[in-house]
Amino acid sequence: MISNKERRCSLLLIPKLYIMNRNVRKILLGIISLSLLFAYTFVASCDKKSKGGEADGKALDRKALFVNYTANYILPGYQALKTDIIALQEAAAGFTAAPDAAKLSILRDSWYVAYLSWQKVDMLEFGPAEKQSLRSFLNIYPVTTSKVEQNVSVGNYNLETFNNYDAQGFPALDYLLNGLGSDDASVIAYYTTHANAQARISYLNNVIAKMLEKVSAVHTEWQSYQTDFINATGTDVEGSLSKMVNAFVLYYERFLRSGKIGYPVGAMTAQPLPTHCESYYSPGNGKAMAVTALQSVIAFYEGKSFDGGQSGKGMKTYLAAIATKDDDGTLMSEVISTELNAALTALNGVNGTLRDGVVNNRAAILGVYDLLQKAVASLKVDMVSAFGISITYVDNDGD
Repeated sequence: MISNKERRCSLLLIPKLYIMNRNVRKILLGIISLSLLFAYTFVASCDKKSKGGEADGKALDRKALFVNYTANYILPGYQALKTDIIALQEAAAGFTAAPDAAKLSILRDSWYVAYLSWQKVDMLEFGPAEKQSLRSFLNIYPVTTSKVEQNVSVGNYNLETFNNYDAQGFPALDYLLNGLGSDDASVIAYYTTHANAQARISYLNNVIAKMLEKVSAVHTEWQSYQTDFINATGTDVEGSLSKMVNAFVLYYERFLRSGKIGYPVGAMTAQPLPTHCESYYSPGNGKAMAVTALQSVIAFYEGKSFDGGQSGKGMKTYLAAIATKDDDGTLMSEVISTELNAALTALNGVNGTLRDGVVNNRAAILGVYDLLQKAVASLKVDMVSAFGISITYVDNDGD
């Protein structure tokens, strides 16, 4: 039988392939992926036999799990984000009515608060959020500034189209509030004396209005969707466990590990890409975004409430009840917590901004990436296998 340690090692080897020729890398990745597929299937079947079935029905009550997540994290999370975007919209209205430095500062602060709220719910891209393609409207980065400027210049644009995903949301606001000039006066000039000042004001307000529209729709749809979510207790692909866990693991792997850390530091390409950093035009905020995202992943995994004030049934307690262990006899539920917290400690320990660090402090940022990568195998293989579900998404980002 293939051990847990061997499975993890196989996954951890994949990112190192960035040093090879691209065509060779693709071939090897294909071979490794196929081999891992057979290995995972074999091991998963063995694991299920070794667990002895789900004997403790009370501890493995998926309905109770979904009730806790819905009432204590998901609904409060979307409500908080909606409230913060409403505050952002009000700050934008105040600034655009009479632009000055004080109002610009208030608007930037409101943007930052709302952006942090987004980090806490970004992992929930299933159900209503998936239906609304929420992430596509709120946080596709890097922003394509040429599209923003084209939209402002022409004045005729449709923010619903795929082509404009990377010209709106929080990254576009980062550019519009922080990237137009080297000081407040030069930024404000774009909203007062510039030839396209009125069009830029309209664009700023329209981007925020679209964000609020999408978040409000998700929050409203969850009011009715929660019943279906709580009652879909099966482990098939239509069950809530599969949908929630797949969204969670996909977010962790592709948008947190790779998007916030791996791509900017060049873990897959050996070439740093600082322009791919989140909050690029306000680099002092980038680390806080990543830390908040990882803290939220840990909190959600552990079943904590959105405000952190209480703990309930979560993926960790569910996994602990199944009692899957690693090769050293440690509960996988604890292994995952240890790995995630180790990555959080390393991330908190990074000095300076991530934008500067991916170029000038690569060893430290790569160290964070390696720790984040370590947890991918535990989440994507060990936890998913223990839950009796399958990964339904295709990870084709080349890492």
